[in-house]
Amino acid sequence: MTTSQTAPPQREVAATAEPATAPVPEAYRPRRGPRLLSGGPRRLGVRTVAALVMLGALCAVAVIGAVAVRHDTARLRTTVTHRAAVSAQLRFALADLDAERADTLAPGHAAADHDTLVGNQLNALLTAQERRAQVSGLLQQLGADRSRHGAVTGLLDGLGRYDDLSGRAAYVAEQDPDPAAGHPPIRAVSLNVQAGNVMHDQLLPAAGRLSEAYQKQADEQRAAAHDAAVRWSLVIAALGLAAVAVLLWWQWEMARDYRRRFNPALVAASAAALAVTLAGGLALTATADAVTAAGEQGLRPWTRLAEAHAVAAQAAASESRWFVHASAFGAADQQQFDDLAKALDGLLSPDGYATDAERPAYLDVLARYGHFRADDVRLRSLKRSGDIEQGAAVLTEVGRGDVAFDFWDFSTTLDRLAGQQLADFSAQADDADDALGGWPGAPAGALGLAAVLVLLGVRPRLAEYR
Repeated sequence: MTTSQTAPPQREVAATAEPATAPVPEAYRPRRGPRLLSGGPRRLGVRTVAALVMLGALCAVAVIGAVAVRHDTARLRTTVTHRAAVSAQLRFALADLDAERADTLAPGHAAADHDTLVGNQLNALLTAQERRAQVSGLLQQLGADRSRHGAVTGLLDGLGRYDDLSGRAAYVAEQDPDPAAGHPPIRAVSLNVQAGNVMHDQLLPAAGRLSEAYQKQADEQRAAAHDAAVRWSLVIAALGLAAVAVLLWWQWEMARDYRRRFNPALVAASAAALAVTLAGGLALTATADAVTAAGEQGLRPWTRLAEAHAVAAQAAASESRWFVHASAFGAADQQQFDDLAKALDGLLSPDGYATDAERPAYLDVLARYGHFRADDVRLRSLKRSGDIEQGAAVLTEVGRGDVAFDFWDFSTTLDRLAGQQLADFSAQADDADDALGGWPGAPAGALGLAAVLVLLGVRPRLAEYR
C-alpha cells in the first residue's frame, strides 16, 4: 500500500474541519445559577408589577394615614372647643344664675329711712337675665350633639322647674311694698330654697356630668390621635423602606443583566419613594408631638381652670343664699361654701400646671380670689354682728371691697386665663394639622410620578426583545 492510499487528501481534511464562527454581541446575559422564572420579558413584567404594587401600597397608606390623622385632630378640636368648652360655660352660667337670683332678694330699704335703698337689685336682675339667656344659647349648642340628647333634655326639664320656682320667689318678693334690706318675705325665701335645691341637686350635677363626659372624651381622642399618628408613621416607614429596597434591588439586577450602571428613571422613582417615606415619618411624628403638647400645655390646664370657674360660681351662689336664707338653711349653705372654697384653693394653684411665663397670670388670679375671700369674711362678720343692711350692700354693690364687684373681677380674670389656655390648645391643634399640610395630595402626586417613571424606565428594556 502506497502513501497516497493511506493519507487522506488535504481537501478532505480541510472539509472535515469545523468552520470558524464570528462573535455575536449579546444584549442580555443571563445570571448564573437557577432562576425561578425564565424569560427576560416575563421577568421584567413581574418586576414591574411588583414595583408598581409597592408604590401603590405606599401611596394608599400615605393617603389613608394622613386623612385618618387629620380627621382625628379635627375631631379633637371640635370636641374641646365646641363641646367641652360649651358644657363648662354652662356649669358656670347655671351657678351664677342661681347666685344672681338670690342676690335679688337681699336689697331693700333702710330701717332708719324707708326712702333710702340699700343694695343694688338692678345689677342682680340684669345679670340674671343675661345668664338665663346664656344658658338657653349654650343648651341649644349642646343640643346639636345627638349622642347627648337625653342629658340636654333632662337639663331643659330641670331648668323649667327652676325657672318656675325662682320666678315665683321673685313675684312674691315684688308683692311686698316695703321690703327691708336683708329681710325678704319668708315665702320668697322658701321658694328660693326650693329653686336652689333643684339647681344643686339636679341641674348642676347634670351639667357637671356632661362636662366631665366631654372632657373625658377629649382626653381619649387626644390619646387616639397621638397613637394614630405614631402608628401610621411606623407603617409608612416600614412600607416605604420596603418599596425603596425593591426598587434598588431591581436597579441592581437590571445593571447586572443589561450591563448598565443605572437606570435614571428608576433612580428618580426610588428617590420619590424615599422622600415620601421620610416626609411622612417626620410629618406624622411632628403631628404626634403637637397633639401631646396640645394636651399637656393646653387641654390639661384649661380643664383645671374651667373646673375652677364653675366651682367659683357655685361658691358665690352658696354665699348669696346663705345671706338671704334663714339660719337653718344658711348653715348648710355655709358648709357648702367652705367645701367649695377648699376645692378652689387646689384648683387655682399654679404648681405643676403653669409655665414660668404663665405663673404671673396665675398669681394675679389668686390675688383677686383673695379679695373675694376677704369680702366673704367681711360679709359674715357683718351678719354675725347684726348689721344686715351693710351686709346687703356689701353683697350686691359694685365697688372695690364688695362681693359683687370683687367676684366679677376674680371670675372675669379667671375666665380670661382659661381662655388663654384654650387658645394654647387650639394653636397646638393647628400645629398638628399644619404638620400634615399638603397631605395627602403631595404623596399621591409624588408616588404617581414614581409609578410613571417605573414604566418609562422599563420600557427601553422591553423594547429590546421586539
